[in-house]
Amino acid sequence: MTPGPVQARRLKILIVPAGKLGPQWAAFRRGGAEDLRRVLTILAERGIDAKLIDPFDWPWNPFAGGHTLFRALDPLRALRILLFERRVDVVVAYFESSALLVLLLRRLFRFKGRVVIHDVGLTEAWRLRERLLDFVIPRADGLVLLGSNQVAYVEKRWPAHGFLQFLPADVDLDFYEPEAPPQDGAILSIGDDAARDFATLLEASRGIAAPILIKSSGVRVDRAAYPNVTVLSRRLPDVEYRRLLAEATLVVVPLTPAIHASGVTTLVEAMAMGKALIVSDSPGIQDYVVPDETCLLVPCGDTAALRAAIQRLIDEPETRVRLGANARRFAERHLSPAVQAEVLEQVFRHVIAAGPAG
Repeated sequence: MTPGPVQARRLKILIVPAGKLGPQWAAFRRGGAEDLRRVLTILAERGIDAKLIDPFDWPWNPFAGGHTLFRALDPLRALRILLFERRVDVVVAYFESSALLVLLLRRLFRFKGRVVIHDVGLTEAWRLRERLLDFVIPRADGLVLLGSNQVAYVEKRWPAHGFLQFLPADVDLDFYEPEAPPQDGAILSIGDDAARDFATLLEASRGIAAPILIKSSGVRVDRAAYPNVTVLSRRLPDVEYRRLLAEATLVVVPLTPAIHASGVTTLVEAMAMGKALIVSDSPGIQDYVVPDETCLLVPCGDTAALRAAIQRLIDEPETRVRLGANARRFAERHLSPAVQAEVLEQVFRHVIAAGPAG
């Protein structure tokens, strides 16, 4: 089938993140850090050029020192887009607040670029964010969601919505590669978001002889109560973080039930490195796991099940190898930058052809 004019022409997109990406892009050296532009490089080869517009610093951005939800609002950045980026085809806003002011004002400014929100902070626990979602979701031209459960949730809660696309998070498969498994590494758990269930992991650690390392800035542990548990709270450079993963015997992703894909970054990085995984059965993460094939899946909050799964993988090195190898293959098949770029191109060209929502 011969593509139509929209499919044939080269596109221009704006990347509008919630936090600053420019300094990381500028400092990138291959092998020394994860390549944050890996998908954009492939998109450029497919005829889509990207430009980054970071949020401004204070005082130009009055919300610069606040929570990411507020920082991404950035009125001056929104005006810059509406006034000086009028030839753009698609604004790709990461999280909903990055899109709010552009969606609010685009008709006033006769801005013709489409707005796609990539990764939406779906929640029923923060009323302010819920109200923000009530505004942006019906008006966005497209939503790229990290879980198929989120697609169903949006369809039910907001019957009027733009184009919906489930797209799993991708991972840098070249930076996160399998290494020889350690003989006596720690059990590793990583994460800072509110849906991490380290309390259940701590209780599950009772009776486990192996060392457990929790990499988190939000956890405090009584070493007298949990003598085999160590907490690492400082931020690590990418190479040190990768070494932490490489030296782990297995990785545990303990979660409370959540709509959003809590734990997904740790999960896909560990999968890419071929690590044996134990994952809580949270709704937001189910697209990324194949029980007993790529990981051991345990019920959320079930201390006994988590303890049993940890002990099983300690006792069964062959199971660790099998799960890790399968996890790497899953990542190569479903979580590669090439897959990400292909689907994103389809989304961008679809919303352009379909016309503006709202």
